[in-house]
Amino acid sequence: MRSVADMQTGQKAAIMALNMNDQDTVRKLMALGIVVGSDVELVQSFPSYVIKVGYTQIAIDKDIASSIFVN
Repeated sequence: MRSVADMQTGQKAAIMALNMNDQDTVRKLMALGIVVGSDVELVQSFPSYVIKVGYTQIAIDKDIASSIFVN
């Protein structure tokens, strides 16, 4: 497994795990559709990470991108 931070722009992958200690952040991500089994695409990696899940695009920081593991 690798993290979203390790993906290349334009790559798509399935979310396998959310490995975070902050449960509030996990709940917020899940409310936005970032859940295990969803497909994620890395749209941008600089200056912040932008991911697309379904029709939703979300900007996240490197710590969160490094905590979302994909296949």
